Amino acid sequence: MWTTWKSIFASTLALGTMLAPGVSFAQTPVDAPAGAYIPPQAEHAITEVKVPKLLNKQMKNQRVTRGPIHPNYKMHVTYDSQNHIINGKLSVTFTNNTGVRLNDVYFNLWGNAANFRTNGGGMDVKNVKVNGKAANHHLQETALHIDATLPKNRKSTVSMDFTVHVPKGQDRFGWDGDTVSLGNWFPILAVYDDEGWNVDPYFPYGESFYSLTSNFDVTVTTDKKQVIAATGTEIGKPKLKGNLATHRYIAKQVRDFAMEMNPNYKIISTTVNKVKVNVYYAEEHAKFSQDLLQSGVDSIKLFSEKFGAYPWPELDVVSMKGWFGGMEYPQLVMISLRDNATPAWVRSVNAHEIGHQWFYGIIGNNEYDEAWLDESFATFAAALYDNQLDQLTAEPVPGFHLSHPISYFTAYGQEGISAYYDTVYDYGARTLNDLRKLLGDKQFYASMQAYYKQKKFGITTTKDFIRIMEQTSGRDLDKFFAEHYVFVSDQE
Repeated sequence: MWTTWKSIFASTLALGTMLAPGVSFAQTPVDAPAGAYIPPQAEHAITEVKVPKLLNKQMKNQRVTRGPIHPNYKMHVTYDSQNHIINGKLSVTFTNNTGVRLNDVYFNLWGNAANFRTNGGGMDVKNVKVNGKAANHHLQETALHIDATLPKNRKSTVSMDFTVHVPKGQDRFGWDGDTVSLGNWFPILAVYDDEGWNVDPYFPYGESFYSLTSNFDVTVTTDKKQVIAATGTEIGKPKLKGNLATHRYIAKQVRDFAMEMNPNYKIISTTVNKVKVNVYYAEEHAKFSQDLLQSGVDSIKLFSEKFGAYPWPELDVVSMKGWFGGMEYPQLVMISLRDNATPAWVRSVNAHEIGHQWFYGIIGNNEYDEAWLDESFATFAAALYDNQLDQLTAEPVPGFHLSHPISYFTAYGQEGISAYYDTVYDYGARTLNDLRKLLGDKQFYASMQAYYKQKKFGITTTKDFIRIMEQTSGRDLDKFFAEHYVFVSDQE
């Protein structure tokens, strides 16, 4: 995510530490560095979901491969634009590659986060089945627990009906006027790794997402007047019936599926590197449409050259009114525009969000545990686009590591949230630029391209990044990363 103004309503810690359930942040003003996500002006609660300790104990005694792999989602959903309700059917088929028999499965329902519920949002499920048989399930905050027996190396299918109440508000998930933003709006399969099932809390000041690449087949029925931007590619023309239209989208090897709707959207498009770039904009943002299109083209061209080729056939850039700057999803970025936005700001924000197509979209990571692996890299990418790498001079924040998990930052309340922004965005981008200067442009970008090739469509870790940069450069970088407060031990 991205923004450049220096005002944010952030947080003081209401209850001790992130290890206790029900941690709440009450807002007080702090400075937010460039690249920060500004949450709405409301109180936010962050609740730690407790996964049975047996899982973590089990993990210590055996090596587990990250999974389940190859999720294939099929969804049929209907959006009621009058009441802002989605009713849907979902099925996801996957393979248990973890090396252990799993006795349950988790999904993350991010729409149940406290700040969305405060604004009338929320999600619920029913008719949950595993391989066609009814399954017991329990929903706690954003974590859906399902009883299931998943044999090793076998395919399984989980299906459910789900209902979504879209909250009112300018957000990555919400509706405001004619605009409907659907980010993190459906039940998404959690990741199982050496920590067990990952059901970390929703982080309203940034991202807490962690998903494996999947295939999506999504059918959406809503008002025929709606203009829809979506992850993936629309298949054929919408089918009309009365005042309704049914659209079908296919997306391959993506970590999520997002949509943006507005009946007043206009579209301009062009092609770069065989990638179709679409800009969706309402009339009030028409003055920025060419800036969004050109920065989209230039970003894809630049980042493909420096990091690795953009792998999907399409990218949608959508404009909306809002306070949060921007938000990234696979093949779709949301650009949130205030009245005082300038063309240069719009282009830079767009470059940051498109940078996330590489860092989290293509090269995935656990954003809750290792936030720097996507936000620092996207901030660096935007500075590269802006030709401002020499301005990446942020200093480290005493007591905080670049490689610390989000829970470490939030445990320090207002101080920690401020440190999160300054460390993960600004100091992280400076660290990458320092590495570029140490290795030289030729070697740095060659190493980044090797990183892309090795981790494309996979999940990276701090350990992976250090290993690949050392192997490809032939340099011992222990001292460099230690001096920049990047430690593998922060994740162990």
